[in-house]
Amino acid sequence: MAPIPRGMRVLMAVVVGVSIPEGLALLFGPKDWYTLIWGWALTEMTAKFTAGLYLSVALGFIMAWRETEWEKTRIPLAMLWFFALIALLSVMYVIATTAAEPIVHLERPFTWVWFGLYTVSVIGGLYYHVIYPRSFGGKAF
Repeated sequence: MAPIPRGMRVLMAVVVGVSIPEGLALLFGPKDWYTLIWGWALTEMTAKFTAGLYLSVALGFIMAWRETEWEKTRIPLAMLWFFALIALLSVMYVIATTAAEPIVHLERPFTWVWFGLYTVSVIGGLYYHVIYPRSFGGKAF
């Protein structure tokens, strides 16, 4: 059995460290925060829904953190990395197809934090699901 590597733990800590404050801000913060902490327009309902996703992702990473063996975390973490990939590709598609009236606000600082977090999550997830297991004689995915 392969141990959970330090790099994976760092990545999990970063995701939890961003997801919890963001989720709590979207869940409990006032509506006028949405434009400060999110890269596109949110209604109150979509903000609460997004908060639920962020807090659920954080819980998944916290639960994975408690494990000692990579194999015990690989399926739930694959779901989280894949979610990040779909979200990232979806936002990139929207940016590419809505140039006349942008939906994603690239001038907002958190938009770039979001892109960075999701990009690192996807790269880290792919690495730890494809390359890392092979170094221990395991199979990818």
